Amino acid sequence: MVFSKVTNSYFDEFPFRKRKKHSASSDYYFLSHAHSDHTTGIKSILSSPDSTIVCSRETAAALKVLHHIPKEKCLFIDKNQSLDFDDFVVHAVDANHCLGSLMFVTETTDNYKEVYTGDFRFGQPILDEMELIRGANHLWVDYTYGKKPRYNFPSRKELISDILSLMLTDGNYPQKEIWIAAYQIGKEKLLKTISDALKVKIFAPDKKVQIYKEIGGGWDIFTDDPDSGICVESRRRVENLSGLDQKTEARLMNSLRISPTGWAIELISKRLDVHYFPYSDHCSYNEVHEFIDLVNAQEITKI
Repeated sequence: MVFSKVTNSYFDEFPFRKRKKHSASSDYYFLSHAHSDHTTGIKSILSSPDSTIVCSRETAAALKVLHHIPKEKCLFIDKNQSLDFDDFVVHAVDANHCLGSLMFVTETTDNYKEVYTGDFRFGQPILDEMELIRGANHLWVDYTYGKKPRYNFPSRKELISDILSLMLTDGNYPQKEIWIAAYQIGKEKLLKTISDALKVKIFAPDKKVQIYKEIGGGWDIFTDDPDSGICVESRRRVENLSGLDQKTEARLMNSLRISPTGWAIELISKRLDVHYFPYSDHCSYNEVHEFIDLVNAQEITKI
């Protein structure tokens, strides 16, 4: 997505197959998280023996499952950690997006500072690091919901409470199976709270189960048991019943379907068969503009 001319480095971009590409000064490629729109072309890194992905351990675990990239191709950087690359230093900040997502702050030897947010949700983890982020010379900022004031959301904590309330309303769980829309990575705060509150593991596609097993720690909340009663699948399948066999389609049609997405504001009045909640791992309109004001960068690129 971004090439920094100052550090001669790529962020969330793997342009090995492009005819015209910048010449990076090193063989390090910085990856904020493992969502598919940030990993285009990533498999081609396997044909470049000297190239290394700089990312969190959680992102590396996802890359291993999703793209068969060995962890030996990754240089781990944890949140609140810094790495020295001779001409510049990279600081990693918790992006508060999905598990393992990072914001990168680079500082050159002549004190030029750049900030690449990746996808992020402004909140306490980022506020805690504002002294480091503030005053950037150049800010690349996730602007997913930054264009229209109507994209203002309640906090994720409030929406988790609302979603649980709906799930536990009489006639819903456990009488009804519940399907929740989510990507292969993400919405962890919501899904873990549901799993812990209901004391049940969540049925998920094989790849999702494998990713969180690979991550380890306290993320053993998913199962391949289809009788769990709480299930997670892609938005395409949960909302539109796309790509399902007849038996699974019938299950979903008789279930309570929930889609937690920032785009709910557009969809909530159009679809009555799906329960939409404006739960987002991206900044709301007010949050992204508050963040931009606090950073007070000399140059801003909205991505």
